[in-house]
Formats: sequence, C-alpha cells, structure tokens
Amino acid sequence: MTASVPMPVPVGKGTRLLGEVIAWACPGLSVTHTALVAALEVADLDPGVARELAPRHAFARACRVLSDQRIIRPVAEDASTITFQFTAESRNDDKFEYTLETMISLDKQTGSVSCELPGLATLAQEELDRCIAVRTGSDVTRVIQKLFERQADLFPIRPGGGCYFTPIRHAVFVDRIQDLLNRVGGRLLRFPVPVGTTEGDRSVTQAVADGLAAVVAEHRHAVALFGSDTREDTLKRAAERIRTTKYKLNAYAEYLAGEKERLDRAVADAEAELRDKVEQIAGEAVHA
Repeated sequence: MTASVPMPVPVGKGTRLLGEVIAWACPGLSVTHTALVAALEVADLDPGVARELAPRHAFARACRVLSDQRIIRPVAEDASTITFQFTAESRNDDKFEYTLETMISLDKQTGSVSCELPGLATLAQEELDRCIAVRTGSDVTRVIQKLFERQADLFPIRPGGGCYFTPIRHAVFVDRIQDLLNRVGGRLLRFPVPVGTTEGDRSVTQAVADGLAAVVAEHRHAVALFGSDTREDTLKRAAERIRTTKYKLNAYAEYLAGEKERLDRAVADAEAELRDKVEQIAGEAVHA
C-alpha cells in the first residue's frame, strides 16, 4: 500500500500565513553611528536604540587593533580617567620577553588619550575615534534584537539562534526592519509560512511554545534570586514582565495548540512564586 503524499499548499494571493521565518546577515558591515541613526529614522524605527558608544567601551574595541605585539591592561581608574599599561611582547629564541612600553590615560568623558609616546598616542586616538564613530554588523544585530524586544517577537527555530519565526501580525514591522538593513548594507531573508501544512503548523507551535517557555523559565529564575536587598522597583518590573508574558500567551493562542494550558500553569506558578517572595521580603523587613 502506497502512503498518501500531502498536497502542497499554494503560496499566492489569498493564502493565509502563520508568519515568516526570517534571518538577517551583516557580513563585514561598517556604518557610521550617524548613518545608522538616520536609517532608523527613515525606516520609522526608534533611533534611540542606537546609543552612542562610551569612550571606555570604544577603547576596548580599539585595543583589538592596538594589542598587536603588546598586552594592554587597565591598571587604575578614578572618576574621570582610566589608565592602561601597554606592555610590549617579543620573542627571543624559545622565550617570550615583556617590556613596559608606556602608560596611556583615557578621559572617560571626552575620549581624549594621552601618553609619553606621541606616535602611539596619535595611533591610539585615531583608532579610538574610529571605534566611537563606526558601528559593526554585530552592533546592528543588537539594534535589531532590541527593536524586536520592544515592538514584536522573535522565536528561535534552532538552538543556536540566527533564524527566527515571527508571527504574521508583525509583518509591517518586519518590512521596516528590512528597510533599515537595506539602507545600512545588510540584508534580510524572509520565508513565508502558510497555514495548513502539517509540518509547518507543528514546527510553528513548537517554536512559539519553546520560546515562551524559555521566557517563563527566566521569570522564575529571577524570582528565585530575589532577596531582602531586592529593590521595590525591581519587584514591580518582574510583575510587569510576567503580565506581559500572560498577554502574549493569549495573543499567540492560535499558534500554541495543546501547549497553551501547560504554559498558562507555568506563568501562574511564576506569579505565585513572586507573590510569596514579596511577602517573604516584607516579613523579613518587619522583623529586621
């Protein structure tokens, strides 16, 4: 007896979609911070997610270039300055030798670099300025992930990340992300997922359920770590995050099939654990 083969669902005009599998690529991308902010604005996305890079973080990036044949370590810090030791590394026969090269001071507010070796100071300043001004593909990826956290949802379809399912309700937002990537030199791949294919429906349910289960697990782990020193605003944010997850469970009910009941119970447990923890902290405060 020959097994029946399911007929493919045509993806054309009028086909209902569950959503899309998306992946983006930014290989070798280099864009100025100013250009990234402008691209966000034109794509109707929040430019505030592309924050300026603080001098101390930019210098950490600059050190990747400056550390060729030397070791760079922070040795002192005060309210305005970080001091780094530059140690030259050389090889003599079968041994490595290390010689103090210089000390460099970084002004944490202005990004100004100074040291006793003018040539090295100039090189360090040029590299630092470049790192402050330029954003990489990894930076753009973090911007995209932050935008999704605020306005939509990404559900990983593989443990390592990189490919995600996003529900059809976010299609217009994904259009704006594509516009952003086109403007900064990246690219977005989009694969529609139609309603009504056995494996497609099952895979979407699994991806959404696993994604929401991971969020609930993060809530419960955070609550377990709360103690008498936990701030009240931290507790309030935790409660708000749990309420947001409850909303998402209802919003994505059509994707969850038989998994929703299990996830509802898990969220209810997280809420109960948070209430118990708040009462415990309040009791400890009274008896302190």
